[in-house]
Amino acid sequence: MANKRTTSRAKTDKAAKDVWNDFKKAFEEAYGTEPTSVHGLPTLRTYFYRMQLERILLSIIDVEYNTETNTWDEDYIREAILLNGLMVVTKTDSGVLLPLKCGGEGVNVFNRPTGIIVANPVVGSFTRTIGEDCEIVYMQSKMGGRYRSFRSTLDVYSQKLANCDCAIDVNIFNSRTPYIFQAPNQAVADSFKAMVDEIGEGKVACFVDEEVGNLMPNAPQSNLYVLKAKENFVADLVQIEKHEIMNEFLTAVGINNANMTKREREIVDEVNSNNVCIRANIKLFKENIERCVDKVNKMYPDAGLKITFPYYKESEQQDVRPQEKGGDTNEPT
Repeated sequence: MANKRTTSRAKTDKAAKDVWNDFKKAFEEAYGTEPTSVHGLPTLRTYFYRMQLERILLSIIDVEYNTETNTWDEDYIREAILLNGLMVVTKTDSGVLLPLKCGGEGVNVFNRPTGIIVANPVVGSFTRTIGEDCEIVYMQSKMGGRYRSFRSTLDVYSQKLANCDCAIDVNIFNSRTPYIFQAPNQAVADSFKAMVDEIGEGKVACFVDEEVGNLMPNAPQSNLYVLKAKENFVADLVQIEKHEIMNEFLTAVGINNANMTKREREIVDEVNSNNVCIRANIKLFKENIERCVDKVNKMYPDAGLKITFPYYKESEQQDVRPQEKGGDTNEPT
């Protein structure tokens, strides 16, 4: 009797687990952020491109602070804001003013956090209340105490670039021009091999017997086949696609670039459209960060914190304005 109950319970547990797995799979297919059958390559090359893109990303903001009263790390501040999405400026229990990575806690009427949690190996773990004993700096606040960062952007574009590199390497490897000789026996095959080796060594002439000569390309009984590798060569096209992906990334993080194929004549509206896209991608982040920095300096005047977006200003200055020209006159000169 006990064995039957155990078996029945096991079947019930298995059925419940199957139902959950089916629900999870359906949910991921409906709301997943990536196709279920196409995944990036988490290889060393992906990591290489992620580091390269991260270096570019961290350059989109310039960080300044009051060096007379504070000793902070500018790269730490860049990482906290752009990669962690959230940074707090507060005084520790020992009274030292520091910018620190943190997480949000609590919730207000707008479903935004009311406080922060810090877990630092040096200054320890503690909580603070936003607006009372700390101020935060973030790019974009989302419901549920979450904050937007550029991590997903780095992951997507680093995998895209790594995939292009893999395609280029495979295509170049497969684009070698092979020669296939069909020999009637092993002796002739060895003769072909020796002839190819001599050619590879750079000899100006190769001497073969009549049996091998009758199988050469110009002979009536030729058995030489050459595979046309050029027809399958796409590495140059993939290399162009790599540049397009990089330009797309630069646009996403607010850096001016040539995001379109260069043409002999490019109209003003196309150039300005790219500049608008660049600014639109980081306008919200820029305004949020500047507003947060003002709050930090108001609560802690000694901080002297200043965060600017140099490429944003650069894209504004590079807007192209059409030049007005007067029409030609019909009056004789």
